[in-house]
Amino acid sequence: GQPERIRPCIGCHDGCMGRIIRGKPLSCAVNPATGRERSYRIERADRPKKIVIVGGGVAGMEAARVSSLRGHQVVLYEKKQNIGGHLIPASVPTFKKDIASLLDWYKGELGMLDVHIKTATEATPEVVAAEKPDGVILATGSLPIIPEVPGIEGDKVVVAMDLLTGKKETRQNVLVLGGGLIGCETALWLARQGRKVAIVEVLKDLLSAGIPVQPMNKMMLLDLLRYHRVEVICNTSLLEVLEEGVVLIDKNFRRQKYPADTIVLAAGLKPDQELYNTLRGQIPNLYSIGDGRTPQNIMGAVWEAYEVARMI
Repeated sequence: GQPERIRPCIGCHDGCMGRIIRGKPLSCAVNPATGRERSYRIERADRPKKIVIVGGGVAGMEAARVSSLRGHQVVLYEKKQNIGGHLIPASVPTFKKDIASLLDWYKGELGMLDVHIKTATEATPEVVAAEKPDGVILATGSLPIIPEVPGIEGDKVVVAMDLLTGKKETRQNVLVLGGGLIGCETALWLARQGRKVAIVEVLKDLLSAGIPVQPMNKMMLLDLLRYHRVEVICNTSLLEVLEEGVVLIDKNFRRQKYPADTIVLAAGLKPDQELYNTLRGQIPNLYSIGDGRTPQNIMGAVWEAYEVARMI
């Protein structure tokens, strides 16, 4: 009688089929205890502690959930108006509705637990110290990588995350810089809206760098990009942003001008470690998880948060 408490599958295949392909035991990206429920269960802590968690993305939410289930007093700080982190822009395309279901599930679970969530509040070093915590988990997330090329600060250049959340808009002819998962999914989302879209990727293939996308997901995404006539330009980098478009340079140093009304940046993410570097050595029992430690997928963030919170 509580269907809203059923943890939703997000269709990533990272924890199930992806692990089988690699010869590892079957589990689940959003439920690390799957397949090892007895040995990896959440147990009540012998001594309840006060845990401060900074960052309300998927890693922070999972850390808060597990910490609360262990009986700790949990305070979660999120500097934006809503918790969710990168799950919010990731859930915008209709073909990513399962991510929205996961976010709704976390909000429901945290709402039923004794987690004090402080949104629109930045956790400065002074704020964290004032809480007098027994442990601090930093899940500060990641920031987009902005290439250092002429013209990159122009009005026609937008970050993929800002585009997905509605902070910025595109015109008709769009060039997406970066052929990773964020770039490809953003390109597909725009193409399905009728935009003319091209992807520029420095490597020889799309979806070939970083954390591997599982074969079934990768094949479907590439098929959909072809179906929606998204142009793919590989072995090529952005050299300069012009008023009428961009200048591209390929691996043989050949340059070409490419017309574009909007340039969407999806060239990767970098960890936001400013708070960690400030607090390191100042506060005992300090942990960095999720994208704030190193950019990763949902499975990596959830599993890391579960492991840290389970052992505190």
